[in-house]
Amino acid sequence: MQAKEDYRLKKMAQLSRGPLIADIGFAQSPNPYLHAESLIGIDPAPASHPSNYQQLFTGTLAEFCQENPAIQFDSVVAGELLEHLLNPMMFLQECFDVLRPGGMLVLSTPNPNSPIERLLTLTLSRRFFYTSDHVMLFPQRWLIRMLEISGFVNCKLHSGGFPCPVFGLIPFPRPWCYQTIAVAEKPL
Repeated sequence: MQAKEDYRLKKMAQLSRGPLIADIGFAQSPNPYLHAESLIGIDPAPASHPSNYQQLFTGTLAEFCQENPAIQFDSVVAGELLEHLLNPMMFLQECFDVLRPGGMLVLSTPNPNSPIERLLTLTLSRRFFYTSDHVMLFPQRWLIRMLEISGFVNCKLHSGGFPCPVFGLIPFPRPWCYQTIAVAEKPL
């Protein structure tokens, strides 16, 4: 699966910055393109140790912060996580709280306006591309609103690509991409 996600993972790595980066929910798909002086992988599931991650923490972001209350990240990365959470607003607030002023949140989530999702919504199909552990999907303009409510500024959206057999994710226009990448800053 990793090769098929390269387009999205590279773009997320390019959009993150700083010497201290947290990758939240990394266990199923560690990002080999993320590089920082200190890259910390945080996930409730135990994971193997990717060579580019300096530290792993088994637990939630909130648990990590309880053990490391003074830490402030330059970037928080969360790929394909938000749609799994029962309380996504609480998670966005946790991300805001652990970022230093000027820090970046970089997340990706499925786009409910992609042609695949539109087709499956028209047919109300539960057979294909229906992931039982997804709680909700976020239309792009409402994703921006959620980030703004959480305190973030300069919210920008990027295409995470579109799945193409053999090639994996390929470039695709943002409004109809398969996965949306959102980037937002904590105010200075």
